[in-house]
Amino acid sequence: MSEKASKYGFGGGIQLPKQEAAPSLPRQEAPDLSKALKAGNDLGFVNREPSTRRKPGPKRTEPQDKVSIPGPKRIIDRYRAYCAERNLTLWQGLEDLLDEAERR
Repeated sequence: MSEKASKYGFGGGIQLPKQEAAPSLPRQEAPDLSKALKAGNDLGFVNREPSTRRKPGPKRTEPQDKVSIPGPKRIIDRYRAYCAERNLTLWQGLEDLLDEAERR
């Protein structure tokens, strides 16, 4: 090997000390919490775990996806005005324009 390789310890490698196995801990049984939970319920305690949160807004009836369309501000503003004039959401406005294109 070249001088540089051995100079940085890559030639023959280095000897690491042998590691001893960590002593294993005795296994503990999982505590039985059923009695404690029953006692809490009997005393009127209520589960405070957060439930799964749903997104606000109307219930989604079909799979959702997103589209991001960068473009000239004048076109994006025109499209947003189109939707606002017709009281449509952006996706409804897109659907409206696509339906119109199919009718042609």
